[in-house]
Amino acid sequence: MIETSVISHIDFFIRYACIGQLLLLVAYLFYKPYRSQSTFRAQIIPLMLALGVAAYLLLTAPYSPRPQGFIRSILLMFTHTMPVFLWLYGKQLFDDEFNLQRWPIFGKAALVLLACFYIYVFLIRGGGGYLQMASHVIALVFIVHLLASVMLTWRNDLVEQRRVARFWFVLLVGLFFLMLDLVELSNTRLNRHQIFMLMNASICLIGTSVTAGLIFFHELSIKPESVFISDPIPEAPRYSRLIPQENALAKKLHSFIEDEGYLQPDLTISKLAEQLECPDHHLRKLINQSLGYTNFNAFLNHYRIEAASKRLVETSLPVLTIALDIGFGSIASFNRAFKDIVGTTPTVYRTTAQQSNSPE
Repeated sequence: MIETSVISHIDFFIRYACIGQLLLLVAYLFYKPYRSQSTFRAQIIPLMLALGVAAYLLLTAPYSPRPQGFIRSILLMFTHTMPVFLWLYGKQLFDDEFNLQRWPIFGKAALVLLACFYIYVFLIRGGGGYLQMASHVIALVFIVHLLASVMLTWRNDLVEQRRVARFWFVLLVGLFFLMLDLVELSNTRLNRHQIFMLMNASICLIGTSVTAGLIFFHELSIKPESVFISDPIPEAPRYSRLIPQENALAKKLHSFIEDEGYLQPDLTISKLAEQLECPDHHLRKLINQSLGYTNFNAFLNHYRIEAASKRLVETSLPVLTIALDIGFGSIASFNRAFKDIVGTTPTVYRTTAQQSNSPE
């Protein structure tokens, strides 16, 4: 049987080692070469997430007396907002189409109301009661939604390192938050048990270590000349630096694009790899490193919307017919993809094009 003092010492070491790694990661966020590739808004979300993790580690550390008064309220607030910032960071990391600035007004208003809820519950009321329990339910909703979206979009991710990051993200976040929230909602004293607290602190340390490792290997893999590329999607394929086997696959892919194979409905990376007679990971690497796409749907939609734009101008076919002809399963998904790429809806695009082409 391990003595309580030994467990406490191990717990303390793990917690402060994790906080030390968090400080290093935060310092990296504001490191000059990284800052040149990122906006301040993009840095705020991981910074707030790091504060939440640190607050949790300090709040639940096995020392006595524990933080009291306003300090405890601040730590509680940062701890309970951690799932929200984790959701935002996960979407920012794994969803190429995620852009908080483009959210509709009601989405931004919901975030503001959520912030007011946390301020009221923890800074004004000091936590506790049914409102704190409601905070755990909110956290559970955010975490379940995030894990589901990360897993569902895994197959379309073309960046190998990010696919590895998804695995660790789902594993560690699932273990930590689902276990923590389910224990809190069960209204038992298990969350005060030393082994339980040691396990959660260990998961935090593993998470920060994996994050640091992925960043380190990502930096090693970046070529100096590719760091400051402003346009991730070049106009012409870059096949010249490929080895012979990759060049053979690149020619097949180029023929696929020339023959408008991307118009096939329900096309997936696996189906395309089968048509090109190659492993999935070889095709992902080719599309990512040679064409600059990070997501398979973005690759398809780029060419599909290009074809749709021509048909909207050159034909009088209904928008729905065009959407189905170029491989989309519904008018809603087509409209969303078209607006994301072109900046306007298909109907407005067609009307504008007709007006500009009509004689005065």
